Amino acid sequence: MATESQLRAGTAVVDITPPVGVTLAGSLTRREATSVLDPLMARCVVLESGGKRIAFMLLDLIALDNSDTARLRQVVAKAADLPVEHVCVCCTHTHTGPCTLTFFQSEREEAFIAKMTDHCAHAAAQAAKNMKPARAAWGNGWEPRAAFNRRYHMRDGTLKTNPGYENPQVIRPAGPTDPEIPMLLLETAAGEPMAVIANFSLHYIGDTGGGSAISADYFGCFARIMQERKGKQFVALLTHGASGDINNVDVSRKPGPRQPLEQSNRVAGWIADQVEAVWAKSTFRADVPVGATQSIYNERVRKPKGAEIEEARKKSEDPKMPLIDRLYAKEQLELLKWPDEIPMVIQALRVGDWAAATNTGEIFCRFGLDIKHASPFPVTAFIELANGYGGYIPTRVDYDLGGYETRLARSAYAAPFTGEEMVAVAAMNLRKVFKG
Repeated sequence: MATESQLRAGTAVVDITPPVGVTLAGSLTRREATSVLDPLMARCVVLESGGKRIAFMLLDLIALDNSDTARLRQVVAKAADLPVEHVCVCCTHTHTGPCTLTFFQSEREEAFIAKMTDHCAHAAAQAAKNMKPARAAWGNGWEPRAAFNRRYHMRDGTLKTNPGYENPQVIRPAGPTDPEIPMLLLETAAGEPMAVIANFSLHYIGDTGGGSAISADYFGCFARIMQERKGKQFVALLTHGASGDINNVDVSRKPGPRQPLEQSNRVAGWIADQVEAVWAKSTFRADVPVGATQSIYNERVRKPKGAEIEEARKKSEDPKMPLIDRLYAKEQLELLKWPDEIPMVIQALRVGDWAAATNTGEIFCRFGLDIKHASPFPVTAFIELANGYGGYIPTRVDYDLGGYETRLARSAYAAPFTGEEMVAVAAMNLRKVFKG
């Protein structure tokens, strides 16, 4: 007999691949897509128990700004019949998808975003329609081979992001990595595999053979591998963990030649192996609570001041300056048009003893570890680039150390102490949803 807290779950997937010729995201200079290496998808999971319903929508995109995400959350909420506050819209952060943020030389693809939103409405409605009695399990995998902190202390006393392979000036990494893979596993009441929502702290890999091909990167490879192992109807979401300072580059040795997506498939396979290992030893439960809550954090915007403004103006107009310096100067001047604070959604969601805390930024790995330690749940995912875009979020000390992630731009505008304050809000939300 079904109980009030009997879990129900539904899934759906839609193709959101843009046409060749769109502006690609993830570069300071403009790029156009010349081919499609593998498709981009929107993957949706809707869960319900005890009269509460939540939804996850994972997009193979670099990020979405606050206004686009707010509109998409409303669309998903209406289509799946649940409160907006219970919708988590997040991005995989592939750098070989369409441009969705106007930064540096790249202009957002308005037509794509509008069409993608319509596709997501269809996916949310279909996932809600597909809901059936289900069971859930949760656990943590562990994969230490894939991720490296990309910020390094150098022998001259500076800090450098991505210092190059086999650089003799490198002393050591300036921050941690997080090999843990928190995951939520879903199967039907009859024991058929349905879906996984996994979480891993690693930036995109970018091995697309030149950078002009549309690709879902290792996130898409993971979804395909899991489908091959669990069945054609299986839906695999690999959400982005705290990865603002994490990549797949081992600077201690130069890699040999690779085929397109070779490394992406390798890393995705490692993560899939961990899902399989956790799945094999898990006990699935039908009687689990579901819930969500959110808070609004006002993120303070760094802007150039005084002499910095005049210096930026001179650099932006000087053709003798390197292009990158001119672009950064223009970015800093654009920030003068921004408000002093921007409201950001920080959310917590739960299914049984699995929870997810969300953040809008490309937040440093240390903060993800802090959230996991602060969480009362046995399994906690930290999903960044969710429900908006807050730029890079370094730790307070990393602002003093410097590096690419702290250089002022529309992609790195958070004021010092933003990350520490966001973590406190996220921890409060996790406690609230735990008690609820």
